[in-house]
Amino acid sequence: MAKNCAWKSLFPTGDAIRLPREKKKKNALAARTLLLLGFDVEYNAFQQPTAFALYCSPSASIINLDITSIMRTSISSMAKYGLLALLSLLALTQLTCTFAQRQAKEQDSLFKQIQSSGKGFIDVDTNEFSQIIQVPRDYAVTALLTTTTGSIKCPPCQAFQPEFEKLTQQWNKNKSVKSKNVFVKVEFNRAQGVFARYQLQHAPVLYTFPVPTATDQSPEHISFDFNARGFSAEEVASHLNKLLKTKFSYKQPLNTKLITATITGVITLAGSIFFLAPYIPALFSSAKPLWMILCIGSMIVFNSGYMWNSIRGAPYIAAGQGGKPEYFAGGFQNQYGVETQIVAAIYSLLAFSFIALTVLVPSQRDPDQEPELSV
Repeated sequence: MAKNCAWKSLFPTGDAIRLPREKKKKNALAARTLLLLGFDVEYNAFQQPTAFALYCSPSASIINLDITSIMRTSISSMAKYGLLALLSLLALTQLTCTFAQRQAKEQDSLFKQIQSSGKGFIDVDTNEFSQIIQVPRDYAVTALLTTTTGSIKCPPCQAFQPEFEKLTQQWNKNKSVKSKNVFVKVEFNRAQGVFARYQLQHAPVLYTFPVPTATDQSPEHISFDFNARGFSAEEVASHLNKLLKTKFSYKQPLNTKLITATITGVITLAGSIFFLAPYIPALFSSAKPLWMILCIGSMIVFNSGYMWNSIRGAPYIAAGQGGKPEYFAGGFQNQYGVETQIVAAIYSLLAFSFIALTVLVPSQRDPDQEPELSV
């Protein structure tokens, strides 16, 4: 006998229900309906349904029931469940709309913060990063994933940071491109989840999330290749113009520190020449050791890598494993500022030793070889 306990609430007085004999057509319809619902139907010798049974409780009683009452009860229950499902669907839809509205409001708030920022970008954590790049949006997002604060400070990140700031400031002042792309900075110590999300093992990384389109609602981010294009702001601006179809013109800002230092140096040199002019001929003729020291010192400094450090902007020192200072960079393409000073000191010691052995030592007299004086 089949068991269908879901219908127990419809027949609380018993488990077996007798069908009226005087309604043969309705009985046949009831039999087909109940067979579909999983009940067992009893038939007489003329293959007419007489009763069906529902075994869900130990005791069972037999009652007479018309097919109309069965269908009426079934429709009533289905209506209740349908109404409950409809209300649940409406509640879920309302909840989804409310959540989407809140997300859009938070995203709009971040967008306004970036637009009004004097730096041209804002620092974001993991949640804010997810909010600003979520779709839909009508602007692109360029994110710098870096580590310039905290216990981990990578030299390339620190070298690119000034270029990034100069670019974002000029971009945010240009009204034609200001609203087409926004910049955010993602520090490792604040947003480790973002680095884990993209499985990053290095920094800096510059990602651009393009504007969604009708054919591509969730476009993939595009990475800037630092190894191929370097760390200059001009290259990043060219990359964004090509990607976003903009005509942003980056202008290298004036280096006020360099201008001030140059003016100060020129004034000092001119004043020195003016006051020391009467003594210059004597200085050239009688200060041979001084010129020797200046020439040798210049050779040592430049051979130690001073010009390479000035051109490439090498960091003075870096932190190695365990946070210990690292004085010598690995490989043949990198070096630190302190490394240049150490090498220059070694060269100076070698130069002094060579001069001492060739000039000072032979000039000393050997007492054993001095001639004896006769009285």
